[in-house]
Amino acid sequence: MAMTDSPCKARVICLGVATLDQIFRVDHIPPAPAKFRATEFIVTGGGMAANAAVAAQRLGGEAHYWGRVGDDDVGDQIVRLLEREHVNVDHVHRLPGARSKTAAILVDARGERLVCSAPSQGYPADTSWLPLDKVQRVDAVHADSRWKPGAIALFDAASDARIPSVFDADAGDPEEVLTISRRATHSVFSEPMLTRLGWGPPRIALPRAFGGNNVICGVTLGERGVMWFDGTAVRHMPARATLSIDTLAAGDTWHGALALALAERQPLLQALQFATTAASIKCSRFGGRVGIPNRAETDALISS
Repeated sequence: MAMTDSPCKARVICLGVATLDQIFRVDHIPPAPAKFRATEFIVTGGGMAANAAVAAQRLGGEAHYWGRVGDDDVGDQIVRLLEREHVNVDHVHRLPGARSKTAAILVDARGERLVCSAPSQGYPADTSWLPLDKVQRVDAVHADSRWKPGAIALFDAASDARIPSVFDADAGDPEEVLTISRRATHSVFSEPMLTRLGWGPPRIALPRAFGGNNVICGVTLGERGVMWFDGTAVRHMPARATLSIDTLAAGDTWHGALALALAERQPLLQALQFATTAASIKCSRFGGRVGIPNRAETDALISS
């Protein structure tokens, strides 16, 4: 599926990690070693950037996933699951001899999760294969924090193209994450990652993290919403009240939805509301990626 020049859909590139997730629904996550039964089990695609691409696609965009997987059976499944979502996978880089990422995840009755990821093997830092000239033909980009050279290359290309860039600053070495963060226009941390910078609560940490190309520097706060600094003031938007069934992929959904909203040139507050609403719907559904909503569902909840 080639990159098209669709006049109807905003185009978003999502770069970073893709996994194969095995998700077990349990009553509670045991505090000690034990044998216990799951109440539900599914296998689906996962990974921060891959899930963000699925969110952008389901929410009405044209999503392109750029990332690396091994040439193994798990890699085949990862790519096939993205194709089923109509995500463009023309620029998925298959790595000979590499082992693709997979994860086993427990989700408890409160929607909280315990994730055990098997690390990828044989993933080089090389970015020479990235078709960065194609960034000129899209409306926004997104990257996660799992591949520093790739994220920096993508954000620098987006800066040259003068399009929005969304950074999902969720994990990694704090100094490296901060370096990537300041290359993006819209950099949004997870609360644990922002805490690891060591600068105190969000109202203090966000202005310190702000810099470089940032239009905003923010942090997602789960059921407490999102907080951001725009160069002038720290602002806050509450989340919708939601019965949380499964928080897995909620942050990925939030960032993918924000990237799409910015690609559509939605004003910032509207874009943040769109992302927050999509993530809240995701939390109300079990199954990680499976629970990502479509555009009609998200617009209907915003209207209500």
